[in-house]
Amino acid sequence: MIRFDERDTMFSRMELVPGSENYNSYYARRPEFKAADDHFRSASPGKYASDLVNMSRIDSAFRFLKDLRPLAYREDNSGGRCPGQPVLREIEKALHETALDYGAALYGQASLGLECLYSIRGRGPAYGEPVVNPLRNALVFAVDMNRDKISYAPQPEEAVEVTRAYVRVAVIGMILSYLLKELGYRARCHMDGESELVLPAAAQAAGLGKIGRLGLLLSREYGPLIRLGAVTTDFPLTSALPGGGPLTPEPEEYCFSCVICARRCPGRAIPFEEAGRTGSPDQSEMPWVTDHAACFGMWQKFGTDCGICISVCPFGKQISQG
Repeated sequence: MIRFDERDTMFSRMELVPGSENYNSYYARRPEFKAADDHFRSASPGKYASDLVNMSRIDSAFRFLKDLRPLAYREDNSGGRCPGQPVLREIEKALHETALDYGAALYGQASLGLECLYSIRGRGPAYGEPVVNPLRNALVFAVDMNRDKISYAPQPEEAVEVTRAYVRVAVIGMILSYLLKELGYRARCHMDGESELVLPAAAQAAGLGKIGRLGLLLSREYGPLIRLGAVTTDFPLTSALPGGGPLTPEPEEYCFSCVICARRCPGRAIPFEEAGRTGSPDQSEMPWVTDHAACFGMWQKFGTDCGICISVCPFGKQISQG
């Protein structure tokens, strides 16, 4: 079983401050990334960086999310636990309904394997800490994104829609975690910048979809036009609630023949080859591996998200509800 070190993600590496203890220790351990990462840090502002209004919309949303992060892992059980199987089922139903009431388009449950969790944290106050004894019962959900707005990719209007989705999943996760804690259970919200989970792997385990060629989760209803969130808890799940039912066709087979995302990727970050046709039942195995440095290089060039792969992917019904 292979677990991923969050410190190796591009977002973690880009948060390292040159000369800091974390910066020095990381590149002492992973010197192969240093030259490219330092180049990204010193790059000129991207093509759309001068769009101050939309960039402010994006930055303000991420600033809000940053302020929320300390609440995601705060332990403050305030209610009393009510044991009993009928009550557990009632709580489970309430959790599902609450997620939908607050805007979740997809919802599922799973007891996660360790492959769905980072081995070591790479962002925030927990940087460098191993993920040990995690809560592994998970409520996983997704919100859908407006297809018309995503079609602006790589212009900032696409990134505005993406950040809107990040805020929506954060609110759903916070509400679910607060509800569980009100009932006396431990709960942790996993959101942008504050997560112990590899969210696509967790969502796949919970039945929301499968990871496709572009390295993102593909759902039956929305293809890749979703953003993911999760809550882990010690609440005893009584049943599996798959998020979207069986996918037809399966993303693995669909993506083997479809290379639209790879062909349209301006950074050539998405592989063309039929890698990963191994027959392995391990859900954590990624059939294709994205070149994250090449992907991030395009983000630098544009000064914001790229998102072209999401906008051109034809998988799923691609319902857009704005």
